[in-house]
Amino acid sequence: MKHTIRGVLILLLWSHPAFAQVDLSGMWATFGRNQDGSGMTGDSAGVPLSPAGRWRGDSWSPDDFDVAEWVCRPHSFHYGLEGGLSRMRVWAEVDFATQKVIAWRAHANQEEQEVTIWMDGRPHPPENAAHTWSGFSTGAWEGDVLVVTTTHLKENYIRRMGLFHSDKTTVRWRWRRVGDYLQLTTIMYDPVFLAEPYIRTSTMFANDPAMPMDPYPCEEATETAVERGKVPHFLPGKSPLPGLNPNLTDRFRTPLEPRLGGPATMYPEYIAKIRTMPVPKEEGAPRD
Repeated sequence: MKHTIRGVLILLLWSHPAFAQVDLSGMWATFGRNQDGSGMTGDSAGVPLSPAGRWRGDSWSPDDFDVAEWVCRPHSFHYGLEGGLSRMRVWAEVDFATQKVIAWRAHANQEEQEVTIWMDGRPHPPENAAHTWSGFSTGAWEGDVLVVTTTHLKENYIRRMGLFHSDKTTVRWRWRRVGDYLQLTTIMYDPVFLAEPYIRTSTMFANDPAMPMDPYPCEEATETAVERGKVPHFLPGKSPLPGLNPNLTDRFRTPLEPRLGGPATMYPEYIAKIRTMPVPKEEGAPRD
């Protein structure tokens, strides 16, 4: 009986979340992947845009990339991991006296953004504190998954072709290591540009100790004739982007209505409704 009780206690202690924390440190190489969307610039299918988010997308111009002030615009850390240059270094900051991890730090190759995930229980700053490209993050373990909450973000990309989250956004991540692989799931909560939470689960990394981490220098340069101080944009309903053109379709023969986004377009049940919609005959130009 005594041995049975001892065995049960050992099992309970072994399964306690405190013992399930894992080492996230290392050099992480991203898997190749396609970003969201069909390939048509302006396509918002699958993104739960609010009316304000739709208007923000309608007014965006590709010339925005060539505005001198935006040539070196950083990606937020969570979005920078979506691209092809999203290789990442992760390391722990350890308190010498207690040998406890007080923060996880990560550096992304894309735009050289960094994030600090505080693990010491500190609160988030007040709402009117400074907002930055990668925000303020705290973390807590749920079993072997690190759950991270990020606030105080600047407005930044959901998709690089015109869809943004606002500076009111909270991003909740789930960092899960499985052997030599790391999966990051992100959920965006934006009361301004999103009508419902938006989730991404496709960011995967493989541990590669020999992976190089190259610098990502960026200097402002005048690349086009966009004058300093000018902000390229379109009035609502006037955007020429192919994804918003009712006379064009994509390689999936998607009608216009789903490409406008909205909560309904996230769910499988919406496919049946798409099949009842008229499809334009002309295929639009794909995104680069």
